[in-house]
Amino acid sequence: MSAPALDGLLIGGVMCLLGAGLLVAGLGKLRVGLSLYRTDTTPLREIPQADGPVEFDGTAVALADEGAFTAPFSGEDALLCQIWVEKASTHYTDDEEGLDVDVSNSSVDGDPETTWGLAETADIRREFVVSDGGRVAVDPTEADLDITGHMGEQVHKIGRGESLSEDVRDRLAELDGDDFDGSVERWDDEESAVKYREERLEPNDTVHVSNAVVQDTPEEWGSGIEATVGGETLISRGTESAVIRRNLIQFVTGTIVGLGLLGLGVRTVRLALGG
Repeated sequence: MSAPALDGLLIGGVMCLLGAGLLVAGLGKLRVGLSLYRTDTTPLREIPQADGPVEFDGTAVALADEGAFTAPFSGEDALLCQIWVEKASTHYTDDEEGLDVDVSNSSVDGDPETTWGLAETADIRREFVVSDGGRVAVDPTEADLDITGHMGEQVHKIGRGESLSEDVRDRLAELDGDDFDGSVERWDDEESAVKYREERLEPNDTVHVSNAVVQDTPEEWGSGIEATVGGETLISRGTESAVIRRNLIQFVTGTIVGLGLLGLGVRTVRLALGG
């Protein structure tokens, strides 16, 4: 089999895998959306008496004795924070040999290509309270987070040869602990251009919590907390209707793009095989 045919098989196979992955992810979003649609929310004051998983929404606020933390790269107050780090890879492809050449070499001709790849992910989780006619504490340790439905927003960027600012370093050091590695060595890279993305659940955001299990109820009245819930919950920013709508939109988008990639991949494979 010729080299172009092998390349076609490889490219087509990757397209098929990506398309199938998007279809599976889209079906997962449909399942979540339908599950939320079929389940009624529970008033916060009734959660201590609930028998089984509960679903509720309200306003996210910090625990009185802990408060919010400062997200490391944006400097914004947060109760939950997910972080993605993308690093730049700049290369030039030698058409004759098919090799990647370092573009810092001044003898290289042609236009360089810069691609961004995911290099690091992490999250910072703190117990918080949902308030709406009652107050329920949420332990997010085992939760799935769906704060924005995508990889957040770019909040910080450094160029090649640059370092993180002292403010960012100080925030990382303050957050460094058992549940988050805030060492500068992990997050700073002077050898590459780096983008930092965050999605945050911030104080006073509307939050929706589903599939939560009651873990504890106060023994005495007057604590201000109706119950503490946790387990393999789904924590999403927004009201129930907004979360359902977001999941259904992602299902439709994932299905359309997935089918397109799958069809294109199959066609590419057939052409490579001479069909």
